[in-house]
Amino acid sequence: MSRVRIYVEGGGDGRVGKSEVRKGFQEFLREFADVMPAVIACGGRNQAYDDFRTALRKHPEAFVILLVDAEGPVLGDVSCRAYLKSREKWDLRDVDEDQVHLMVQAVEAWLIADPDAIAAFYGNGVNMNAIPTTRNPEDIPKASLKSSLDGAAQHTPKRGYHEINHCPKTLAAVRPAVVRDRCPHCRALFDVLCTAVGKHKLSGTE
Repeated sequence: MSRVRIYVEGGGDGRVGKSEVRKGFQEFLREFADVMPAVIACGGRNQAYDDFRTALRKHPEAFVILLVDAEGPVLGDVSCRAYLKSREKWDLRDVDEDQVHLMVQAVEAWLIADPDAIAAFYGNGVNMNAIPTTRNPEDIPKASLKSSLDGAAQHTPKRGYHEINHCPKTLAAVRPAVVRDRCPHCRALFDVLCTAVGKHKLSGTE
């Protein structure tokens, strides 16, 4: 059994969508291939929280992580636990800070962080002028993340951005080191994973 279990939001209600999300995140975490965390796609965010709470009881030997979209800006030095307590009223007092992580403001920020991957994924007709060049993609509002990707893909064979169909495959294509460099909450997740599995160095890091 994997020492690390990550309960992630995404995939909708169907098995196929959840399977695609799981595979997308496993590829995104490919630098941990030798000690791959178990990725459990849960569908909605409330289900991810419920599954996370259940896993804490059922897998006491594992390092269990919750990973969900922030759904909005995370300002200042507020912790992920405090943010989710304020926004969702989730009780996370009994878990460590390192077990709760956010995709800020949504997973699409991790896609936008690597424009080359977007261009390669969508191919002919992609409009890269629609992709914000903000240094920190976590500053981009959630609604703008999705509309930017949709605008970039409108005139490609994929005819826009479809979260369930395209997000996992794009996530599998982006370069994790690039995303970590631009998205602080992504870097925080990878730092915690390195500690949890005893890995000391990743590509693109010192």
